[in-house]
Amino acid sequence: MIDWRDMFTAAFNTKLNCALIIQCGILLVAFVIGCQDDTAVLKKSEELLNAGTPQDAVVELEAFIETAPEEPKARMLLGKAYNDLGRYNDAVVELRKASQLYAAQPEERITARLELARTYLRFGDRDSAFRVLRLVQRSTPDPNVLRKIIELVGDSYHAKRLTRGDSDNYSPTFSPDGTQIAFASFRLDNGEIYLMDLNGRIQRRVTFTTDFNDSSPAFLTVPNYLFYSSEPKSSREVQVVIQSSGSTPIYAGFYVTHIHSKITRCVFPVSFGARVPRTAPARDLVVYESNADGNLELYLLDLEGTDLTQLTPEKIQHKRITFNETDDGSPTFFPDGKRIMFVSSRNEVNQLYTIGIDGQNEKHFNPNRYDCYNPSVSPDGKTIAYVSARDGDWEIYLIDADGKNERRITNDIGRSIQPTFSPDGRHLAFVSDRSDTFHIYLMSLNEPVTREDLVKRLQ
Repeated sequence: MIDWRDMFTAAFNTKLNCALIIQCGILLVAFVIGCQDDTAVLKKSEELLNAGTPQDAVVELEAFIETAPEEPKARMLLGKAYNDLGRYNDAVVELRKASQLYAAQPEERITARLELARTYLRFGDRDSAFRVLRLVQRSTPDPNVLRKIIELVGDSYHAKRLTRGDSDNYSPTFSPDGTQIAFASFRLDNGEIYLMDLNGRIQRRVTFTTDFNDSSPAFLTVPNYLFYSSEPKSSREVQVVIQSSGSTPIYAGFYVTHIHSKITRCVFPVSFGARVPRTAPARDLVVYESNADGNLELYLLDLEGTDLTQLTPEKIQHKRITFNETDDGSPTFFPDGKRIMFVSSRNEVNQLYTIGIDGQNEKHFNPNRYDCYNPSVSPDGKTIAYVSARDGDWEIYLIDADGKNERRITNDIGRSIQPTFSPDGRHLAFVSDRSDTFHIYLMSLNEPVTREDLVKRLQ
């Protein structure tokens, strides 16, 4: 016998379940669409930050946080945007909140705390920065995280100061055998060139020109010859140029001198307007910058087979290799002597470019939104050192020759500039005013800072 009451109850429950399923489906669709919208806003904001338009990102993120105040990534991105705008106090608030919201996500929390520490350092609150970094250091054994902490609190490799005194020292370059460093110093009221060993012991003074500033020494393959730049002394202070400008007159020329005999020959007279000579590792080729033709361009000088004792400006032939409306300068050779890396100010940002010595095959090496200067290529051609100001200070970075694995290797009070590799690639000489005066430092690239060193720094 059929129980009509059971059939009615079953039918009623079926309708109810269907209604519930439909409602749940509607809610699920709405949830998915909402998540997609959230993801799109965060992705757009991140793209705006990467494109160098932080104010637009702030507008998007502030509106988003009004509706989703507990979304940690939004807080994180907003903190970065405030940082780019120099609103450091606002950045601290957002990054601290992001760190709290990421409590159950340790990797993301570490990222937020590193950005928070970087913010504290930007406005000089080292105590707060070190307090945060100690928390991060204790929370993970990850070597990549430890490297990021090291980048924030000091040099990534052990470095020692080579020059002493109260005078500026600059333009270091290694001898071909790697046992000496030629450099310029203002210790005698004008810029002269000296030689020292890798312990900073001065071995000899090379130039003697009291009315001129000599700088940018470069060794030729012919033994004991130095090629260098010279310009009239205009004041009692030296000017260490990060990047020349084609709109500023350059009153400088080139000379070559024998280290021991002191016999000096003029290559280009001072009125020629040329700077920053760099020599090829295996050939007597010189690349340099000059604004003789209206703006800063690169030129090549071939001294192969030239009798340097009989050198005169009339015998010198030079070749222009770049032809751009914007400035091209700060050149350096790759080890093969066939390619050059240089700096160009296209799109109002100084970036690194490469070009063949024949002026062909020009390429943009490191597209990003930061100014980059002073490139130097390692002897094996695998690593490029350069200078960039990204966190309020000039610091030295390394990047692989394929444009990947960028990392900062100096971070101290003051500016670090003019990096140059030793011939064996084991050392990097650079200039820094971390002691209030420009001095030359020697960094050992085979002696990285350890976890134990980091603990001591943070204490």
